[in-house]
Amino acid sequence: MAAEQTIEWFGATTFRFKTNGLTIFLDTWLERLSNIETFLTVDQVEECDYIFISHAHFDQLPDADRLAKKTGAIIIANGEAINVVREAGVPDEQLLPVASGERIPLFTKEAWEESRAAPKPDPPKPGPQFPPSPDPSKAAIAVHAYPSLHCLMPGGPGEHPEITDTATEYNGSASPYSCTVDITMGMKYGLLAMAKAPEHVRTKMPEFFQSFLKYIADDKNKFSHLDGGHMMFNFIIGDQTLLYMSHLGGYTGVLQQLQPKPDTIIMGIAGRGNIDGRPFDGSAAQCATNIVKWLGEKPKKIIWCLHDQAPIPPWHIKTEAMTKQVEAETGVRIWDLEHARVYKL
Repeated sequence: MAAEQTIEWFGATTFRFKTNGLTIFLDTWLERLSNIETFLTVDQVEECDYIFISHAHFDQLPDADRLAKKTGAIIIANGEAINVVREAGVPDEQLLPVASGERIPLFTKEAWEESRAAPKPDPPKPGPQFPPSPDPSKAAIAVHAYPSLHCLMPGGPGEHPEITDTATEYNGSASPYSCTVDITMGMKYGLLAMAKAPEHVRTKMPEFFQSFLKYIADDKNKFSHLDGGHMMFNFIIGDQTLLYMSHLGGYTGVLQQLQPKPDTIIMGIAGRGNIDGRPFDGSAAQCATNIVKWLGEKPKKIIWCLHDQAPIPPWHIKTEAMTKQVEAETGVRIWDLEHARVYKL
């Protein structure tokens, strides 16, 4: 049997997950914009063993570097995110880049300390001298890394709604090549370029944009315009499995073949579904229902995320249609979490 697990949600895609003596953060957007409530600061975090980053954007990666330097946590993320936090001063021994397909044992701090204190051969063995690592048999839990996909924006350029309803259907696309390249270019030459606009232009922008520009201009907040390759993580805890997928997207084959099947799924539900690199035709509710079906019959509960207050439009997501359809067609129970409250899984 798995040990008791707890989970807390701090907004967007950021969670704190505790199990088997480990404290794990799933994304780390803790200290947010001035117009969005912050539920936990880096200074308030006393311990952390591992940080998993789904991708390198401004609402996932910031605070990972400061959290790792404060607690000694190991960051597991794609190469883009790893490069950003390395440049921010996180030591290499706390960085583990992944590209999907990896199966990783996770250890408590006690297991790490025991490994580092073990006698070293004298003289050293010839060949590469790898950093000390605990025996895999002492792993507290394990995690499998898989490729996933960032969602796409609902509506065409300049047509994004202020509130997204998961019942709204979108069909077709602005271009036969609509994909996450649009997200990357929009980040670099749209949102992030606004910070370089002349001051007289910035001061005439809506107040929420000024808050956003102040945030991205603050060198404390480390992130990239490039997601770096979206990742999802399947945590194996005894005979229980938790799948963390921070966006509404993924590859059909990966989702259908994923093993072991998850008991609990954390799923981001913003935007338009991105399936196999193409915009999903239909509603977000239909897309999420398909994903749950592809993952098999095992899931018992789903936790939505990325549906609360956003820093830019769409401001939030209406989840009622998605919850109703997923529960009706799959039998899975949707679990609505309140911010910063501790829940037992």
